Amino acid sequence: MAEANQNQGQAQQTAQGAGTTGQAQQTTNPQNQGAQQTAPPAIDYGKIQQMLDGTLAAKEDTALKAYFRQQGLSQEEVEQAIAAFKQQKAANTPDVGAMQAQVTQAQATARQAQIESAAVMAAVGLGVDAKTIPYVIKMADLSQVVGQDGKINEETMKTALNKVLEDVPGLKPQAAGSTGFIQVGAASGGAGQQSNQADQLSHVFGNKK
Repeated sequence: MAEANQNQGQAQQTAQGAGTTGQAQQTTNPQNQGAQQTAPPAIDYGKIQQMLDGTLAAKEDTALKAYFRQQGLSQEEVEQAIAAFKQQKAANTPDVGAMQAQVTQAQATARQAQIESAAVMAAVGLGVDAKTIPYVIKMADLSQVVGQDGKINEETMKTALNKVLEDVPGLKPQAAGSTGFIQVGAASGGAGQQSNQADQLSHVFGNKK
């Protein structure tokens, strides 16, 4: 009898231990579930916008169909009227992309004119003859004369122009004696030298075959 009672007591303790473990697991599981639920769901804003656009388009079609049917139009006429309405709507809607492109082009044109004007002033300051200034500017690399601040760098401009004068010595101004007269090209040769210089410029810029 004593052994039976002892075995029965051990069985009850084992059952109680199992029940305690089960309760502990049940207590722990809700915490784990709560931790898993704290992560925010991912939101696809592009998909939301697509859904909204689709909803608005569907509502627009429904409203148009109802209106045109009230006017006594047939199904085919309703579809044609809706197509015409959407085409007219698209024609009256401004093309933002095209407008932005036009603004960008206008800004680029204005900036180019500003650069060329500054180049002319710099060439005059270097003593370049007025007749050859357009050729010097056309040959110069002016792509780096605008700084990061959007302003024209005068030193960079002069460097670019001087590079052309070094590459084409015939364009470099030369003082004639002490008279202060500035002549383009060699000092000797008279009109023949100037004519040769003009021919060279014409060949360089494709003005003469």
